[in-house]
Amino acid sequence: MPQLDIVSYFPQFFWFCLFFTSFYVVLVQNYLPKLKRIFAVREAYQTNQSRNQSSQELTQLEQTTQNVFTQSVQKTKQNCTSHFQDTQQLLTIQTNVFNEHTNQAFSKYQAKKVQLNQTVKNTVHQLQGILPFESSLAPKGNQAKLNQFFSSIVLKNSTQVGMKSKLK
Repeated sequence: MPQLDIVSYFPQFFWFCLFFTSFYVVLVQNYLPKLKRIFAVREAYQTNQSRNQSSQELTQLEQTTQNVFTQSVQKTKQNCTSHFQDTQQLLTIQTNVFNEHTNQAFSKYQAKKVQLNQTVKNTVHQLQGILPFESSLAPKGNQAKLNQFFSSIVLKNSTQVGMKSKLK
């Protein structure tokens, strides 16, 4: 049986002692004072009942208990309020940072969009100069369709080139 192995006996004994010593310390320092306080209150309550103390002393005890409870509630409320305020400030900071980054990205997008539109206009203008097409002889409706056709071709080519460069 491994529990009775002489080689592993000392480490087992060490951890056994360490665990129960720490358990004893936790009990003595945390739980026993609370239990002692509870027993003292019970004993005082029983002696007060047996002596038939006056209602004035009982109301004073009740007021003292109520004051302690009220103070603990107020302290808890203050702690919760401060934590909520800290959380709200943190969320405000994070929201501001997010909004700033979003605005920067949107302005970059707008700049790229304007640049692309300008490129399309320049390309269409150059294509009109290169093609043997008399703009004075062509009706205005055909000129608009021609501009739209060239714009769509340039946009498709520019997005395909952009996609290929991103893939590389």
